[in-house]
Amino acid sequence: MKVGIIGLEYAGKKSLFSLLTGIKKDGYQQAGQEIGIVNVPDERIDYLAEFYSTKKITYSKIEFYLIPSLKKDSQERRKALLEAKEMDMFAVIVRQFNDDNVFHPEGKIDFKRDYSIVKDELIFADLFFVDTRVERLENSMKSKKTDLSVKELELMKKIKVHLESGNYLNTYKFTVDELKFIRTYNLVTINPVFAVINCDEDKINTEFEIDNAVKAINMSIKIENEIQQLDVPAKKEFMDTLGIKESSLNRLIKFAYNYGDLISFITAGPSEVHSWTIKNGTTALKSAGVIHSDLERGFIRAEIVNFEDLKSAGSEAKAKETAKYHLEGKEYIVKDGDILDIRFNV
Repeated sequence: MKVGIIGLEYAGKKSLFSLLTGIKKDGYQQAGQEIGIVNVPDERIDYLAEFYSTKKITYSKIEFYLIPSLKKDSQERRKALLEAKEMDMFAVIVRQFNDDNVFHPEGKIDFKRDYSIVKDELIFADLFFVDTRVERLENSMKSKKTDLSVKELELMKKIKVHLESGNYLNTYKFTVDELKFIRTYNLVTINPVFAVINCDEDKINTEFEIDNAVKAINMSIKIENEIQQLDVPAKKEFMDTLGIKESSLNRLIKFAYNYGDLISFITAGPSEVHSWTIKNGTTALKSAGVIHSDLERGFIRAEIVNFEDLKSAGSEAKAKETAKYHLEGKEYIVKDGDILDIRFNV
């Protein structure tokens, strides 16, 4: 899952990226992109590591990409929209915090307006593609018309109206066939989009409404930066004082992970506890392939126990005694927190 952090200048994108990834200054770059791969916090993995007395643990991971600023009519803006086409999801960061020492490109604080500016830019990127595609289809159909080209043109014209009405494509009701077809194009707004409201510290627990079609999570990057500098006892005391039950960074990572309809299954034992990322609705066969292609190719069946059942039982022996373990075939839909032992033969 590639999550693009995008927003206007001075909204806190760079600071958020540094906090999320532990990367300072320019981070590390790959083909000109700033990328950070972070662990998805999961108390189940910590519990199982102690349960099996192993120090080798691997968390599920999520990738964050720092998208260049959307400066008007600039080369950086064009680069930003080009990089946006590679993302699976967007975190639009907007500024709510007040600080006279931090310049605001739009003159004053208005997080709804700022979000709207970024939203328009994302929609514009798709509209530009759709307009170009409609023109090409209409020209090509003057000499040769096929059923496929007619259907595509009809679809393009419908989604053009949807975009021009100020809507993301992720709110368009595609048919199954239309969705398969449209996925062949790198359309930006077909992917999930959520907002990160960078707020003042006294607004951390405030619920902000930004747009009916988008979910939002608020955090104070300034406070999060201070929290990260403290040792564990001081960190807890500081968070208790502010009424923060969990780090906003952890909430954000979990939020992005869940918002992408991702879940984790686990392989666990004395040698290692490993969390694996899959899309919700993935079969046991395909989940085995996430671990290794040989496991998918030679899949026989999977022995499964859910984390909550194992934890309640207190031991593997007790869980088996109470029939919490079950054998499943290729078509079993893996659930979040399932612990899998794949049986295979190649």
